[in-house]
Amino acid sequence: RGRGAAGRVPGMKTLVTYFSHSGHTAALAHQIALRLGAAEEPILKRDPGGGALSFAGGILDAVLGRPAEVADAEHDPADFDLVVLGTPVWAAGPTPWATGYIDRHRGALPRVALFCTSAGAGDGRALSRLEARLGREAAARLSVTEKELKGEGLEAKLDAFLAALAAPAPAEGG
Repeated sequence: RGRGAAGRVPGMKTLVTYFSHSGHTAALAHQIALRLGAAEEPILKRDPGGGALSFAGGILDAVLGRPAEVADAEHDPADFDLVVLGTPVWAAGPTPWATGYIDRHRGALPRVALFCTSAGAGDGRALSRLEARLGREAAARLSVTEKELKGEGLEAKLDAFLAALAAPAPAEGG
């Protein structure tokens, strides 16, 4: 249900890009990209070091709203009409790599939609912080809990998000 052409945004070249630590955000990004017929690309760390210390540093950066260095992207967001950007919620904020992506590509970002995955809290604040970093409202916002990823409610949320993306963009300077 809800799959196929219904999710496509007519005439719009779309990129779905995301940072994922545990795989939840990547799974949601993949579903969104499939429905939109979009290119899909993970946001990668410039320094792929891992471990508990790296994770703790990422959480601290999320709390403080500090961006992290991201690796070069395969796709230039300027080549797209719409960029759908996703992040997990860490400490009620977006990950440092999502904010780093915005900082790195701010001048090239076209219309932007946002999505996040969370354990169940902080999603509104995380998405608002991304919008503040962008300097504008997102074309659409989607928040999904880990529980919703595995059960009921996801289809309806995805359908509403995709419908919002298909709506015409408001006129500039309105």
